Amino acid sequence: MPAEATVGRNGMVTWKAKGKKRIGKLSGQNRVSIQSDTWTAQYTDETGQSRRVSTKTTNRSVAEQILAQYEKDVDRIRVGVTTREELDKVPIKQTSLANLLEQFKTKMIAEGTSPKYIKTAVNRIIELLQSCAIDSPSKIRRETIERWIADEMQCKQRSFGTINAYIITVKSFTQYLTDIGIFTTNPLKAIQQLNKELDRRKVRRAMTQDEISQLLRTMAIGKQRHGIHPEERVLIYRLLLGTGLRSTELSLLTPNQFMFDRCRLVVEAKKTKNKKADILPIKPNLIQLLKKRIATNNVQLTERIFSHNSDKILNAFYADLKTAGIERKGDDGRSLDVHSLRKTFGTMLAMAGVPLTTVQRLMRHSTPLLTAKLYIDVDPLNMAEALDKLPEF
Repeated sequence: MPAEATVGRNGMVTWKAKGKKRIGKLSGQNRVSIQSDTWTAQYTDETGQSRRVSTKTTNRSVAEQILAQYEKDVDRIRVGVTTREELDKVPIKQTSLANLLEQFKTKMIAEGTSPKYIKTAVNRIIELLQSCAIDSPSKIRRETIERWIADEMQCKQRSFGTINAYIITVKSFTQYLTDIGIFTTNPLKAIQQLNKELDRRKVRRAMTQDEISQLLRTMAIGKQRHGIHPEERVLIYRLLLGTGLRSTELSLLTPNQFMFDRCRLVVEAKKTKNKKADILPIKPNLIQLLKKRIATNNVQLTERIFSHNSDKILNAFYADLKTAGIERKGDDGRSLDVHSLRKTFGTMLAMAGVPLTTVQRLMRHSTPLLTAKLYIDVDPLNMAEALDKLPEF
């Protein structure tokens, strides 16, 4: 019984809760019984114990039907048709896809996934499921998704890499549904990703030393682009070339990530693609340029050094390439974008004779194979020079 409650005639008890007057009846041992707005079902379960469960309905007829279902479930357990564990999962299985997607979204947020990735992943899942006319978990089948993949391959509107992105996100969603008991096994587990090498629509290349010099010279007489001043863009490009950072990682940099006296950069897990922390060396001249910018703009320890997102940096880079007379896409089909500066970083390290494992470590890749395959450009001329070093046979 609430401490502030008063007992009236016939054992009626009154008190206030959350600003509202409440009425109950004294039931002995200083306890109060309150009449519920909904009916409660009481039955004996398969172990002989009495159970009381709210039916969440004010309709007695509906409540009686719910009670009858509980009693029927007990009989099914007793004869071995089902188990209590399986029955307890039924309410989860009746949850709508929209609610399950919200739960999946909450899981990704809790894991520290970036808001941008979460939005993209959820949109991809929704688009794929709607394209397949899937409106409930029971309709998620391997053959349905494989038919969608085949249709996408045939119409050729999306690259194999983009189709793979859809496959990865929807499989992660169905794995989540498996983890919470919607499925006993992931129905899409056997679906394989496509071989991107058979349909590479964008092949990125590294910049040459001459192109870099030309780009930076042009910046000296450049103008503001997409809200970024030329001297700031020079610093951004030099940092990308000198550290191998991704443009998103650079846009999130704060002064407290730098050990200025040791020329080190602390890469925070929450700001990286693979969600892993690391400590990287950084050249003293870049450290001095950063210190100057931080002091000039009075950037506080936890404030972003650059106020521009990766999209603005990309658009400014494209405009700077045009001004410098550098083609974005060559006759060989290979192209340049901001991420090419990261590839340039890896390529120049390799050309300088840095061991592959060290390049991999500096680029924070999971394997040397990834570094060698996608982030090091080997020019045919360089390969010819390498052959010249062999003895004559």
